[in-house]
Amino acid sequence: WRVMPDRVLLVEGDELLGVLFELALVEAGFMVTRARNGWEALSKLAEEAPPVDAVITDVAFNEGPDGWQVARRARAKCKGLPVIYMTGGRADEWAPQHVPMGVLLLKPFPVTQLVEMVGQMIAAGREGERRFA
Repeated sequence: WRVMPDRVLLVEGDELLGVLFELALVEAGFMVTRARNGWEALSKLAEEAPPVDAVITDVAFNEGPDGWQVARRARAKCKGLPVIYMTGGRADEWAPQHVPMGVLLLKPFPVTQLVEMVGQMIAAGREGERRFA
């Protein structure tokens, strides 16, 4: 019997950051599906089975759905899904968008912080499922 690695959808429009984040997550043992914008993310969410265990998304893209819309769609598919939002903007610009099991990271941040946050949020989500099941 083999335990499947936690599955993460990573949505990052900046190619260099996307590669950096993906490498760090894979090295930490996560299975990563990558999207470069909101359209790609929604497409991947529609085809992913089993669903992802967490979503990491930039907040703004040049075109198409933003990170908030991607998260709403992912949450419609899997209620309580942990979401990590990333932005190069200011935190107070995004405060009204706060949702449960969501965290906002301000760029730049250490990649280790992202990896630790993903693991903690997935574990917290699982603990919540056990507690309320």
